[in-house]
Amino acid sequence: MTRRRWAIAQPRMHWTLAGNLAETLAALEAAAAAGAEGCACTELALTGFHRRLPDLLDAAALAEAEAQLRATCARLGLAAAVGLPTLTPQGRVFNSHVYIDADGQEVGRVHKRGLTPSEASLFAPGSARGWFRLAGCQVTSVLCREMLDGDALRHELQAAPDEGPRLIFWPSYIGESDAEQAALCAAYRAGARRMAVELGAWVLQSNWAEGLNLPGPQGFGESVVMAPDGRCLITLPRDTAALEIVELG
Repeated sequence: MTRRRWAIAQPRMHWTLAGNLAETLAALEAAAAAGAEGCACTELALTGFHRRLPDLLDAAALAEAEAQLRATCARLGLAAAVGLPTLTPQGRVFNSHVYIDADGQEVGRVHKRGLTPSEASLFAPGSARGWFRLAGCQVTSVLCREMLDGDALRHELQAAPDEGPRLIFWPSYIGESDAEQAALCAAYRAGARRMAVELGAWVLQSNWAEGLNLPGPQGFGESVVMAPDGRCLITLPRDTAALEIVELG
């Protein structure tokens, strides 16, 4: 069986679209230099996930950022899964994870459905999701707290094509800032483990290394890679930007 090499990006967050775009493109460059075929990037990677996000929802600027993202993937021959806002002509905004192949072409995107109350004040909920073909793998995304919605999502995703490894991207913005949040993060990881086992899939988490809304370390980072048997094979460092390569069987 061909083994696939994927990079997991755990980036710093910036207040601006330009800063987050530069951070994302740097992660793609590092992933390609390390011999990865693809790079998994975090939730709202192009904008950051912070209180100034509504100010960054400029259609022209976001379209240009996406164009740079696709051009970089094509130049590097690298696939990527990247979080960004999707703006519709009807004025709706989705929290999306977009898939770009090694030719720089978009092959699909997933819109987050399981929104927190604060997210629902800005984003529209997505609909049912399935699997997409990317870099020789079958891929889909479960965005952040959607790992608590496993029963519904596993039902939607049971009929995965048996063509190459199954990858579930888990783009996240979660931190263990206190005991309550630590317990919640443990529940997320338990959900990810169950998702991996029941769907026979790899779970690749890309969590932000930091948040901007509150100063100081908040227990961000610690992105995990779950194998299809439920083992946690990799845990990235806490509160630190990092990029890790994993080989998937």
